[in-house]
Amino acid sequence: MELSDKIIIEELRNSNEQVYRSLFDNYYPTLMQFAFRFVYDKDACKDIVQDVFVTLWEKRDTQDIKSLKWYLHTAVKNKCLVYLRNIGIKDKHQVYLIDSYLMEQSDDDILDPQLVKEVNEALEQLPREMKRIFRLKYVHGLTMSEIAEDLDISVSTVKTQLGRAKLKLRSLLFDRTLLVFIL
Repeated sequence: MELSDKIIIEELRNSNEQVYRSLFDNYYPTLMQFAFRFVYDKDACKDIVQDVFVTLWEKRDTQDIKSLKWYLHTAVKNKCLVYLRNIGIKDKHQVYLIDSYLMEQSDDDILDPQLVKEVNEALEQLPREMKRIFRLKYVHGLTMSEIAEDLDISVSTVKTQLGRAKLKLRSLLFDRTLLVFIL
């Protein structure tokens, strides 16, 4: 264990909020980038990274941490995997392909017209509100908070609907279209 880690961990155990804030400020940007490699959703990454720091603070007396960097990265990775598993995604790259398509939707001539047609058909099969939330997020680029405020629903409802939409799109698309597209 590095001396600085040892001192920081001891200060956390002593409930030193300044050290905790400094640790947060120092690691937050790096952990956000790290989480984004798994989840590809900035709002979810914010929630995951913040949750890791909340857990670190709440369990500061009982944690046996040898390396802060290792602990924080491992905790973020594990939370990302749980998040992906909870929304039914087994392969993070599947989510990335849908997101990439939706962000490039205006460039239809670059994409395979058959793929564009099948993705649009799959989107149309989503329930009305789920489709609306999904389009606000991935076509219009709104944050989960902005969507929640705009539709007068909770952020939790937005997250749930997006997770279900991704799962439904995965079942509609990946078994046929994107498998061919990937190959």
